[in-house]
Amino acid sequence: MRRNGFEKPFNPMQVGTWALLPLLLLQFLFFASPILPIAASIPCTIAIFACGFSAAYYAYWVCITDPIDWRLQRHLKEQEGASCDNANRGCVDDNDTKFCWVCSTDVHQLSMHCKFCNKCVGTFDHHCHWLNTCVGKANYDYFVRAVGSTLSLVVVHGSVLA
Repeated sequence: MRRNGFEKPFNPMQVGTWALLPLLLLQFLFFASPILPIAASIPCTIAIFACGFSAAYYAYWVCITDPIDWRLQRHLKEQEGASCDNANRGCVDDNDTKFCWVCSTDVHQLSMHCKFCNKCVGTFDHHCHWLNTCVGKANYDYFVRAVGSTLSLVVVHGSVLA
């Protein structure tokens, strides 16, 4: 069971994502920025690097945040013999459950089993191949911010080069 997007096996699209971002920034720094007038070069370079840094920052948090269903996490801890504490998530056990036959436990009605990560994800949205992790309730805000930052990077980069 994969806990986050930095665990093996790596996806080729994930490797491409983490290689392409620095290449875009270096391409701008060495090829686009020098041909701009100095009055435009400095603010554009700051804007590009701010967007690039925020995209990498939020993508990192998407990847390291485990979106596992809290019931499955409790079930796994009980199997290991550890005490269960749901206080950190503020979860109340209710009857909105369904049984996952792969995980062999009850999970939330909106949770879904991801075949790539081999676990049930709370409020499953999708498995992102670009980040090699599932997107669910726990990391959805980071995912939206990562997508927004990446969109800002592409728009600023494209508008400067146009």
